[in-house]
Amino acid sequence: MSKSKVFLLASLIFLLGNFVYLLYFENKGNHSFDYGSFYSFEAIVKNTDKKLNGYNLLIEPQNLANFSGDILVYTYLYPVYSYGDRLEISCKIYQPEPIVGDDGKTFAYDKYLAKDNIMATCFRPRIKILGKNKDLAFYILKVKDYAWQNLNDYLVEPSSSLAKAMFLATRREIPDELRNIFAKVGLSHMIAISGLHMAIIVWLMQSFLIALGLSRKSSLWFLIIFLAIYLYMIGFPSSAVRASWMVIILLLGPFLGRSTESIYSLVLVADIFILFNPYLLLYDIGFQLSFLAVAGLLYYVKFFNKALVFIPTKFKIREVMAVTLAAQVFTWPFIIYNFGIFSLIAPIANFLILPFLPAVLILSIILGIFGAWSFIANIIAWPLFIILKIIVQIAELLAKVPYAFVIIEDFSLFYMFLALFFMLMITLVLKPKDYE
Repeated sequence: MSKSKVFLLASLIFLLGNFVYLLYFENKGNHSFDYGSFYSFEAIVKNTDKKLNGYNLLIEPQNLANFSGDILVYTYLYPVYSYGDRLEISCKIYQPEPIVGDDGKTFAYDKYLAKDNIMATCFRPRIKILGKNKDLAFYILKVKDYAWQNLNDYLVEPSSSLAKAMFLATRREIPDELRNIFAKVGLSHMIAISGLHMAIIVWLMQSFLIALGLSRKSSLWFLIIFLAIYLYMIGFPSSAVRASWMVIILLLGPFLGRSTESIYSLVLVADIFILFNPYLLLYDIGFQLSFLAVAGLLYYVKFFNKALVFIPTKFKIREVMAVTLAAQVFTWPFIIYNFGIFSLIAPIANFLILPFLPAVLILSIILGIFGAWSFIANIIAWPLFIILKIIVQIAELLAKVPYAFVIIEDFSLFYMFLALFFMLMITLVLKPKDYE
């Protein structure tokens, strides 16, 4: 048996072992802690997530007996809290529980939070600010606050919330109506820090470093440091972390003398993530979608580039369409099962809108950096606003097209696995990765 087959077999056994562990043996939690009782305790703010009607604070309790892990606190918009705040909190502490939706499906909310080491929730507490811890992370996040404020000051809604979501991973400020429109036309990935975002950001940073005279090998280490700082600044969203790992592996390939554009690299990244956090395997939809999307890209980009001969290659039009279709080959059953919606117009929407993404990121970065200079900021803000307005208008128009999306109910877990198995069989027969 070849080394590659041994590796895939070992990975399969490892993933199955984690699957069984999560279903039957996992027992993580604070079993001696009295949930549902009222507590007063001190805590440090680790992260903040602003929504339209309040804040989610991720806090680390300091003197809470028999409790380990973090607590998710839901509080008002004002006063404003930030990373490093030392708080005195008084509230009832609840244990997260699974949520049953209107469709009868159960969402493992407790496990979803546990993957981020969140073991409790707290609603509308009494809070008193005691002070602030100022470590290196505090100053890194001050940079984020500076960029956030500049985007907020020079752009109007919904352009402001869209730019902040695409650059700073603050998605919760986007109005629900607009979020639903993006879901209907298959553009939800645009308002999350996805692999595409990270690839563009790395390309921009690498181009800048090479323009300064650095070699590709020297620029690699600066890129890794930059990625670490950027990920810390935006709060380590799982989609961005996964994408960064893939980008780093791809960048290391030439220096290691190996091709890293393979399913083995993807499986290796998945193994590493699940080794450190087994909950990702079952309870992180973003992780699962990212894995399936990248698998589609690895196997089907060449195939669609060959099949779409009727689409011109000028301005990379055919390549954009090929990437869009390839990313959906394995993800569509998963999307239907979890969200009950299938966007028929997604390829057209991505074809029309994805080319705007590099410009949005470039202008958002410049505005975030130079917002302190109003003359420069106004010059940058206007074209950024216009581009984001065009994106919203196209999405709204496409969402109104008859049969742009289909609502599919009662798409069970069995149907999802059956559809994935069907796509896998097609892939084995078609061998799309061999197309040139």
